[in-house]
Amino acid sequence: MRNYIYIIVLAFTAQNCSTWKKELIKTGNYEKAINNAIIDFCHTSSLAKKNDAFSIYYKEYNSGIIGVSILGDDNKIYIVNGSPTGGIEDQYTEFGKKLFYWYDDKKGRDPKIIEKLSEYKVIDSVKVLTEDMGYIRDDAKKAVNYYFCKDNLSVYKKEMTSTAMPKQITNDLNCNVDIKVSNVHTHPKE
Repeated sequence: MRNYIYIIVLAFTAQNCSTWKKELIKTGNYEKAINNAIIDFCHTSSLAKKNDAFSIYYKEYNSGIIGVSILGDDNKIYIVNGSPTGGIEDQYTEFGKKLFYWYDDKKGRDPKIIEKLSEYKVIDSVKVLTEDMGYIRDDAKKAVNYYFCKDNLSVYKKEMTSTAMPKQITNDLNCNVDIKVSNVHTHPKE
């Protein structure tokens, strides 16, 4: 009887795992790669449980790879007397009751971005900006970097790291296979 229950639980888990993988899109551009990274992140990363709002950085490499980095951001965007003190991300998506936001110089600002950032408490309106409201930099904070084959977005690898989107990468993906996901865990550079 115990083995029977174990088999049912294992089958249910395997079915759930394969269900979310069906959401991954095989062809498309950097926006589809971002979407695939968010889906994988929400279903597989322990970091997804630590925040409700995440910054995304992406980069299209000359080697045919699209890089996407997802990082839980503890910094606030401050609006002082109605004006932002710095740049505000201009694109967002929600997935699994979480907000993901990024800069996209290829598109105009989404008109609802301020409202969404406020809803997830990423933006604070203040009358005066003080020193204790500064930028927090946590070098130990982890991100998940994804590297997608541009011609087949279902082929990717990911790594947990404290370095978001490196300037250069080595193309060690085999972009000619159907589905390949590898979890590569790296240690932060010291």
